[in-house]
Amino acid sequence: MFAWATPKYLLDYMTLEEVFFYYDTGMEMEEVRANLIIQKLAEALEEPKNKKPSPKQGDKPDKKAFYERHGDKIKRPDKGGDE
Repeated sequence: MFAWATPKYLLDYMTLEEVFFYYDTGMEMEEVRANLIIQKLAEALEEPKNKKPSPKQGDKPDKKAFYERHGDKIKRPDKGGDE
């Protein structure tokens, strides 16, 4: 569980009750962690049930929606060219 918790350290510096407590809480933590990982994997692999595929849009940008969202924040030169 932790690199510092070698058997020698546990037996030299902890009481038997502390060793059992450390072991029990560590095992509970590992079980919870494993369950979370499995749950996230299952969610990732599961197909969404009520999700409809989005309609494909063409390659052309939606100018009307762009200007509604951004307005005149982006300045472009006139089509005349030289400025």
